[in-house]
Order: sequence, then structure tokens, then C-alpha cells
Amino acid sequence: MLNPIPSTENFSVIIADDHDLFADGLERIVNHVKGFEVIAKVADGHHLLHILNRIQPDLILMDINMPFLDGLETAQIIKKKFSKTKIVFISMHFESTYKTFLKENNIDGFLIKTAKATELEEILPQIMSGTKVFKAPSPTQKKDKAFTEKLPETDFMKLYKITPTEIEIIQLIAEGYSNKLIADKRSLSHYTVETHRKNIFRKLDAKNMADVVAFAVIHGIYKKP
Repeated sequence: MLNPIPSTENFSVIIADDHDLFADGLERIVNHVKGFEVIAKVADGHHLLHILNRIQPDLILMDINMPFLDGLETAQIIKKKFSKTKIVFISMHFESTYKTFLKENNIDGFLIKTAKATELEEILPQIMSGTKVFKAPSPTQKKDKAFTEKLPETDFMKLYKITPTEIEIIQLIAEGYSNKLIADKRSLSHYTVETHRKNIFRKLDAKNMADVVAFAVIHGIYKKP
């Protein structure tokens, strides 16, 4: 980890990612861009918030899936307390719910981790000039693709407008998984799982968990052991 050292010459950047190898590579890329300097690296949201009590950077490059406190929840706190600090998510995964989250919480950018270094170098000055940059992955990069391929659209899905991701979450709910366990299993944030759960309840007009399980059993999504 780097000790946070304020800089008066460059845009100061903090990297929040629990994968050291990726964070180190990201640091080298950012420091290569003229006018930008990484002043600290952290591995989770709690550590990031602790540092922000002492120093506020111009920009935070943050993963979404982090231990203890994920990027989405951390970003909400940061934007409320330090609204001038810009936030760009750099994540391996993309969920459709992220678009709404980014807009509602005034997040400044999103970049998929498989992007080229030159893409990051190009968007950094744009972000600091006030431009919001959102680069979603192509359809072939989305992590739901494999699940979609093995689960053709059914009459049930058409009738209730249920997505493949929601089908899998319904299965996990029926199996007794909590939001936290679903998030861990699907490499999603707690916010995303909660959003999916709310959408499922709304689409099925379910009043409780028993209603969701009943739907799953009736439509063959889940078979009782």
C-alpha cells in the first residue's frame, strides 16, 4: 500500500481494488498520464473511507466487487460527503442495473477491466474536464452470456418479462440463499442483488419469499429435493 501524499501539481488519484496485481498495473498506467498521480491504493471500501477522512483526491478509480464494503455502497457514501471527488468504476462485470445507479448517484464513469490501457489514458482528462464517460462491454463480454445460451427463453419468461439473470436468482432464492450468498456466488454487489430481488417481486406480484418459491416450483424453475 502507498501512504496518501497530497500533490499540488497533478490530479490526485486513489485506486480501490482488492487485486494487487491489477491495482499495481493501474497505478503504472495512471502515473504515465501527464497531470495525474496515484497517491494511495486500498483494497476495500472501509479503508478508502478511512483515508478520505484525511485527504480527498480529485479522482477515485474503484472496483465494484470489493470485500467488507463494495464499490456501489462506498460510492454512495463518498458522493454524499465529498461531492467534488470524481469516481470511475473499473469492473470485470457489467449489470444493466449499473446504468441506473451511475445516473442516480452522479458517478463520473465506467470502464470494463478488459479495456485497453490507452482507453483509460484517453478518458482520464475527459473525466476531469467534467465529461461523463460510460463504456459498457460488448454483448459478447457480458457475463450473463453463457447462462443465456443454456437457458432459451420460455413462455414463463415472456409472460412475466423475467431475464435469465433473474431466473437464476429465483433459483438461488428457492434454494435458500441469502442476498449475501447470492452476491458472492454470482460475483455481484449486494446492491445489484437487492435490485434484482425487488424487480422479481414486482414482476411476479409476489408478497413474500413463499410466493417466489411457489412460482419457481409451478413453472419448473426449481424442483423441491
